[in-house]
Amino acid sequence: MIFIKLFLINTYIASSIPPLASLVKEIAGNKYEVVYIVSGFQNPHTYEIKPSDISKVVNAELYFEIGGHLEGWGSKLCSLHKNCVNLCGKLKDKGIEVENPHIWLDLKLIPECAKIIEEEMKKTFPEDSSLFKANLEVFTHNLSSMVESLKVEFSELKGTKAVLYHPSWNGFLEAFGIQVAGSLVHHGEKEISAGEYVRWIQRIKNEGVSLVISDINIPSKIPENLAKESGVCFVNLNPLFEGPFIESLEEQALLIRGAMKCRK
Repeated sequence: MIFIKLFLINTYIASSIPPLASLVKEIAGNKYEVVYIVSGFQNPHTYEIKPSDISKVVNAELYFEIGGHLEGWGSKLCSLHKNCVNLCGKLKDKGIEVENPHIWLDLKLIPECAKIIEEEMKKTFPEDSSLFKANLEVFTHNLSSMVESLKVEFSELKGTKAVLYHPSWNGFLEAFGIQVAGSLVHHGEKEISAGEYVRWIQRIKNEGVSLVISDINIPSKIPENLAKESGVCFVNLNPLFEGPFIESLEEQALLIRGAMKCRK
């Protein structure tokens, strides 16, 4: 009995970022521990892996990563684990092209990602296939219900334009009819110059942008200052949330909805 208890404690699944761990947990259920590499306040694009991270992945039964250049260090970890699942790669295998690697924030792709996770969990833990299938069905239903509810909340904001600090939220915003006018910086880029800053202020005013969105894991005062000087709303979101997946996504959505009240 003691041996079985120790085995269960040491059996876990690893993932690259917190929201991916949350998504895996939705499918795995409480029987499996799910850990992650990057914390919610770090930038996965620039994170540098430590020996402890390598050990965490190597000793996991299964390792999930986003892929698509989100984790610059991902290929190294995947090369060390024979049971590594790259979600962007799996989506491509299914004929789904991914231009933006922030797939856990894309409401069209989340169900596809959850299905891939279920498929891979079944391969590694076939004895719990029925559990994973049931959890997937519940998750898919709850996600759909949440999205439909939020569409009502966001109905009056349809057609609103937003500028992103980093292109994390495109797929999320577009699901509710909010147009992304552009992003200040992209993967690997430095802060915008003084000249670019001035041009963005003018562009925000000319194009009728209503909201500037920043990410807390990429700290910068530029987005908030830009919003103030442009006279538009501002919100700071957490794309690397660590809580229950659906509830955490809904929380970010309501932060956006609340920030838009500054127009009144």
